[in-house]
Amino acid sequence: MIIVYSLLDGHPASVVCEQFIRGHTEWFTTTFTLFKAKSILTKIYSVDVVRASQKLANFAAGPIAVIAVDSAMALAAMNMADTCGIDLTDAVLLHASQNNGAVFLATDDNKLAQACRQFAITPESPIDAALRQQMAAWETANLPAKGLPRVLRQIHHWLNQANSQTAQDFWSQTGGCSHLP
Repeated sequence: MIIVYSLLDGHPASVVCEQFIRGHTEWFTTTFTLFKAKSILTKIYSVDVVRASQKLANFAAGPIAVIAVDSAMALAAMNMADTCGIDLTDAVLLHASQNNGAVFLATDDNKLAQACRQFAITPESPIDAALRQQMAAWETANLPAKGLPRVLRQIHHWLNQANSQTAQDFWSQTGGCSHLP
């Protein structure tokens, strides 16, 4: 998600994605995209919730218009998500793009890029193959593996806020969040 990468300190795609966003005019996004970005920042990249909200508030205050989602758009996006086999948040953005006459949509998601083409919208991304390899290496080094380890890491993070001794015990019992206790 280009917005997420642009807001991550130290991520290999951060500068490229931020420059990509700043280098274009008349961008827009939806409120759903902001919610998804916050979820990814906090749950995947472990950005503090208050910090994530601040970063997204600064982003939304920038030169990008944020489109609210009404019930008609939500229902149309649900159908589009089902038809195109894409994430609901992506369908909302694609539907908003179509409704606003956009000819380009910024995404690094392959399924969304394919769906864009079905609606004569050209997907754009600042992420090339070399950068994608750097991102994969960075994520391997800095993030827990997808699946159970990532879920266990979230539980550990939550426990650590509530009771550090319990969190320490959980860490030990799960082998550093690599398996169930």
